[in-house]
Amino acid sequence: MREEINRPIFVVGSPRSGTSILAWCLGHHPNIFPVPESSWMGDFVVKIAVAHQIGSARGDLSILSAMDIRDHEFFAAFGHSINELVVGHRRHLEFNRENSNNPSKVNKQWLEATSMAAGPKSRWVDGTPEYSLHICGLRKLFPQARFVHVFRQVDAVVCSMVNFHRATGIQLVANEEEAYKYWLRTVRACLKAEEAYGPHVIYRLRHTALVESPESGLRSLLDFLGEPYSAKCLEPLSQRINSSNVPPDFKSNDPATDPTIAEEARQLSAEIRQTSQPKASSSDAADELETEFDARVKYSATLR
Repeated sequence: MREEINRPIFVVGSPRSGTSILAWCLGHHPNIFPVPESSWMGDFVVKIAVAHQIGSARGDLSILSAMDIRDHEFFAAFGHSINELVVGHRRHLEFNRENSNNPSKVNKQWLEATSMAAGPKSRWVDGTPEYSLHICGLRKLFPQARFVHVFRQVDAVVCSMVNFHRATGIQLVANEEEAYKYWLRTVRACLKAEEAYGPHVIYRLRHTALVESPESGLRSLLDFLGEPYSAKCLEPLSQRINSSNVPPDFKSNDPATDPTIAEEARQLSAEIRQTSQPKASSSDAADELETEFDARVKYSATLR
């Protein structure tokens, strides 16, 4: 497959930051279609790394090392296959959405805008928030992938997390403290990726831009993605999606929450609001992410 069309887009950041709505916005673009949150690729790439180690363990007596199949080539081959499957099965996704026994909560017009009738599309967008923790690995699968870090200030996210059950019946976090920790974990991972890979690989988009100046925000984002601007990308912003139905008078002030964790999150949130993302990549930060990835691989290998 040609490298120039093996360029998926991953929308990352803390849950309840706008990752879902942005994925649908991008999915309205004439060259991009949205896929359901996949969730499996982060762990999958670790397993690929373990497999490569096993296949190279005995030097010339092992197939991968004997044939000089390096790890980066091994990863990319799986990435190419995944991309071909996703792009090639777009029609199946549409068919299953239309014939699902569970009525879709997504606006029918949105489905029409992202359907096969909207024309051929060569790129897909995945809005899995947990991929904030797997950016290093995903880049091994898709060296040309682009990442969008949606940042939303922490108190708004925490309110949305702890009220998520009101709209879905699903408890996203056990309590307010866990919401702060969840935000810290995912946002710190995104910030480290920003530092490691630079603004040509990962783009920070503030949630406020989607609310206050959506056209300007999407124009800038599409320029980063190398796609022409399309006004259709604005359509999902006219309607809230997957809202947590936070009561107007709700305040996040659970007395059981460790105040040091809440303050730590608020300080980081304030710092991000006041600063821009790094203008260049950092080899030291990239090495740190590689070390973390290698540690995951080592741990996964011991489970065997």
